[in-house]
Amino acid sequence: MTAVAGATPADELVPTVQARVAGLLRPVLRRWLRLEVEGREHVPMTGPVLIASTHQSHADSPAIGTAVPRPMHFLGDRRLIDWPLLGPLLPRMGMVPLHRGGADAEAMGLLERLLRERDACIVIYPEGSRSRDGRVHRLRSGLARLAAATQVPVVPVAVAGIHDVWPIGRRPRLRGGRVVVRFGPALAPPAQDGGSRRTFNLALQARLAELAGTTPADDFSPAHGGTDPDA
Repeated sequence: MTAVAGATPADELVPTVQARVAGLLRPVLRRWLRLEVEGREHVPMTGPVLIASTHQSHADSPAIGTAVPRPMHFLGDRRLIDWPLLGPLLPRMGMVPLHRGGADAEAMGLLERLLRERDACIVIYPEGSRSRDGRVHRLRSGLARLAAATQVPVVPVAVAGIHDVWPIGRRPRLRGGRVVVRFGPALAPPAQDGGSRRTFNLALQARLAELAGTTPADDFSPAHGGTDPDA
């Protein structure tokens, strides 16, 4: 990905590193999150799949990765690479860096190749940014476009309680908290026309809100700004 300095090329996004890291961290994360998992049977253990998640915290990805015992890739803001110590390792742990707030064709192209060539499991936050009010905001177009292009099923998931573990604009709470990762049945991918993708997004937003026990919002979650400069 030439758009991101120091980004990991596709050939280096391999599951072996992810599996080793997950094996070391999963017991620690389970205790920290007091993790409960519902509907894990909806996530296939083999074959390409997109997981569409609610998004309220930087801890969403560790929670989902701990809940499902298969290597995953996560679409994440490229600014996370600048974090001390952990940041440079994130691409090798499965993160695909994205220039958030704009169309990053190279990142989306890499995700498509991972689905087509490696039967990957990819987690995307279709709201585009963390929700500040707990509602599920309007979904952006990227996930629907990717699902339509690859015809890969989309499994919705809500991560409940995660905001209390790592609130927006604050440090993670060392004592952790109770988190429930709740998967729903897969949605069939939409056709490639715009109307089908919009209908799919409305259905997915409603499903995510139902899983999260909240309501859909009519507006987009801000890509930058709000109460947290690291949106």
